[in-house]
Amino acid sequence: MNTLAPAHRIAAADAVPAPRAAAQLDFHRTVSRKLVHKSAVSEVFLTDSERAAGDRFLLAAQWPRDHAVFQPGPGGLTDSMVVVETARQASIFVFHRYYGVPLDVPFLVRSMDFAITDLDALADPSGPQEVTLDLTVELPAGRSASRMPVLTRAVVRTADGRPCAEVSMAGDILDRRIYQRIRGRRALPPVNRAPARPDGPCAVEVPPAAVGRRRADDVVLVPAGDDRWRLRVDQHHPTFFDHSSDHVQAVLLLEALRQYGMLAAEVRSTRPSDVLCGLSVEFHGYAELDSAILLAPGPAAHADRSTGERVVRARATQDGAVILSARLAFRSAWQHVSEEI
Repeated sequence: MNTLAPAHRIAAADAVPAPRAAAQLDFHRTVSRKLVHKSAVSEVFLTDSERAAGDRFLLAAQWPRDHAVFQPGPGGLTDSMVVVETARQASIFVFHRYYGVPLDVPFLVRSMDFAITDLDALADPSGPQEVTLDLTVELPAGRSASRMPVLTRAVVRTADGRPCAEVSMAGDILDRRIYQRIRGRRALPPVNRAPARPDGPCAVEVPPAAVGRRRADDVVLVPAGDDRWRLRVDQHHPTFFDHSSDHVQAVLLLEALRQYGMLAAEVRSTRPSDVLCGLSVEFHGYAELDSAILLAPGPAAHADRSTGERVVRARATQDGAVILSARLAFRSAWQHVSEEI
């Protein structure tokens, strides 16, 4: 039986009152954690949504003043990973809430592009920051009874309507049986989690401050020689493994890329306060839990004089195969801090 909702499905409620504007969205409580694939309420950033028209949606989110892992930077700058995670939650939520996609249907991300368009707009040290997302869904050709290609584009705006970031994601929504066929035995739910902290505190050789983090547990890379880094896969980590999975989640891979960009040999002059302001990543395969994942340089890094950004390219391999490739851009936050002072 086809478990994917028809691409044209529109909720019955759309026939009644006119949609609310972004300023009318509610920020007082989060949406159901099930609808954004989270186990912990503390990891949910979305608070409200509205269909604006057709395949365009408005969503509200509140960013925490301080997250357990993704702490604010200098001047109260919201961590880039919070922005990316908010857009990821928005994309998943929209398909469950407005397209009737069942909760147990897998989402496969194939590529993602993220850019901060206004760094100063991300600073609000006075308290939790309220933002809205203007998200558009595209349904490319190629849909079948078991696979729905999808593309979402989101513009993130501050409470006063100031655009500050853009995030797009492309991927597939898969029928559960097709996913199980692709994954084989790996799709079976794990009976038990891995032994507690397999790498242990002694394996963390990078000071947390060097990658903009506070705790050793949040350092996700271990030196592997020749400017290569091995991913630390701690299945007990409350953020990177918020819920059980048969593969390494994208949130951990994206954080590993961010940390790699700060540790890469060609840009070690990058200050821990520098901000990830751009990321383009292509996922070429699943990141498995049972063998080493190595991050290494892609084409040479360089400085973009027109934007003042430092650009780093990276790729991740597992068992000799490339599972992702990425381009990262960092921008100094020091100018913003000096202006605040």
